[in-house]
Amino acid sequence: MLKLASLFLPVAVACSGAAAEELLPMEHVVVFNNNGRVPPSPNVYPLFRLSERFGLVEDFYTSSSLDVSLPGNLTRSRMLYVGQYCDELPLFRDPAIGEAVREHLKQGGILVFDYNTGTPQGRFHPETDKFLKSVGVESPGVFQTGYGSSRLAEAGSHAIVSQPVAVGGKGVGHYGWWEKWSPDQVVLARDQAKPGQATLILQEGVLGKGAVLFSQLPTVFRSDDGLAFDLVHNIIAYAYGDRRK
Repeated sequence: MLKLASLFLPVAVACSGAAAEELLPMEHVVVFNNNGRVPPSPNVYPLFRLSERFGLVEDFYTSSSLDVSLPGNLTRSRMLYVGQYCDELPLFRDPAIGEAVREHLKQGGILVFDYNTGTPQGRFHPETDKFLKSVGVESPGVFQTGYGSSRLAEAGSHAIVSQPVAVGGKGVGHYGWWEKWSPDQVVLARDQAKPGQATLILQEGVLGKGAVLFSQLPTVFRSDDGLAFDLVHNIIAYAYGDRRK
């Protein structure tokens, strides 16, 4: 288990007169994935357990298991991860769920849209775009598909490419990109040869302290080693570190 910070780990506390130690509650992360690959794949992203690598309690949902527990779990989570090949529509067509996601952002949570969510015709469903607009986020536009090689923003330009692992300036593959984004958004990765093609985009200050991350980097959250995992490490540190306080 990676020792990112004490808040990622179960911490033993000595209790006066107690024969056994008690454990402080671990941080939660909400993972939504309905495994929308065609044909269906047995793999559900992320392919490694965030619980095993970061000491997080995973509250895992699919479109068929969304229930009244979601708002409470979002309240104690700092990240809502929408997985690869995932139809995100069930999260954003229900007003009650949308309100829970809105509260998550108000509390300083981060909403992560991983690679290839949405529909075959576009990166997001209209309901998702509508929700994002309601919280002051413009979905990146002019989405195109195709393989390429991206370069991460230079180290020091943002915590996600700098801390705790310096990955800034390194190369990573992508499939798909955006050619338009809001001035309120920062590009954390773009095509190495065509800087007008963005592949990792972040918007901060959403409803005050929240953040939304858009990714077209398919190896990230798939591998538990190498550069892709280092980037996950940084995203987790960003979500659960001092930024939210």
